[in-house]
Amino acid sequence: MNKKLILSVLFVFCFVAIKSSFSDDFSDAIMKAKKDFLTASEKDEKADLLKVRGEFERILQLKKNEWLVDYYLADVDLMLSYSAIQEKNNDDVKKYTESCLKLLDKCTDLNDEFADGYILKMAANSNRFMYEMDKMNDIIAKQTEAKDKAKLLEPDNPRFYLIDGMNTYYTPEAFGGGVDKAMPLFQKSVDLFETYKPKDETYPNWGNDMALGMLAMCYIKNGKLDDAKKYIDKALEVNPDSGFIKNTVLPEYDKANK
Repeated sequence: MNKKLILSVLFVFCFVAIKSSFSDDFSDAIMKAKKDFLTASEKDEKADLLKVRGEFERILQLKKNEWLVDYYLADVDLMLSYSAIQEKNNDDVKKYTESCLKLLDKCTDLNDEFADGYILKMAANSNRFMYEMDKMNDIIAKQTEAKDKAKLLEPDNPRFYLIDGMNTYYTPEAFGGGVDKAMPLFQKSVDLFETYKPKDETYPNWGNDMALGMLAMCYIKNGKLDDAKKYIDKALEVNPDSGFIKNTVLPEYDKANK
C-alpha cells in the first residue's frame, strides 16, 4: 500500500470517528437538556426554565440540527409564557410568546418538513389573543396555516390533536369551540399516543399525560367523574410527576367531587 493511499484511509477513518463523536455529543447534550426541561416544567419554576434555556443555547454551538435546538428553545419560551399567564404578567406573556414564534419561524425555515414546529406554532399563536385581540384575523390565519401544514406533514402525530383539542376546548361555543367538540380530538390524541414513536430519541416526545389530562377535564365538565378518574390515573401511570395533572386537573376533579 503506497503512502498516499495510507494517508487517505487514515483521513477517512479519522473523519468518520470525529463525525460519530460529534453526533454522539449532540445527542447526549439534547437528551440531558430534554430531561432537565421535563424536570423544570413539572416544577414550573422560572429560574429552572431559564437555566434549561441556557443549556439549549449552548448546544447551538455544536452547529448540528440547529432547527431542532431552535424548536426546544421555543418550547422553553412557550412554557415561560404559560408561567407568565399564571402570574398575570402580560408583558412577559408577550415577550416569551413573540420569542417563541420567532424561534419557530427559524426552525421551520431550516426544516419545513418538521411537523412539530408547526404544531407548536398552533399553540403559541393562541397566546396572542391575550395581548393583541385587535389582530384576531391574523392570529386565526396563522393558526390555520400552521394547522394545515402540520396535518399534511404528519397526520398521525398525537400532539397535533392535543393542541387542536386545547385550542378548541378554550374557544367559546359561540365561536365553534367548547368541550364537546374538543373531546374527540383529545381521544384521538390519546389513541395515537399508544403506538406513536418519535423519529429518534432527540425528537419531541411530550404530551401523553396532557392528552389524558385534557380528556379527564372534559369528563369533569360533563359531570362524569368516574371516567375522569380513569384518565387521571392513566396519566399518572405515564408520568407520575406530571405537574399538569397535579396542579391543574386534580384540583378541578377534587372541586367537582365535593
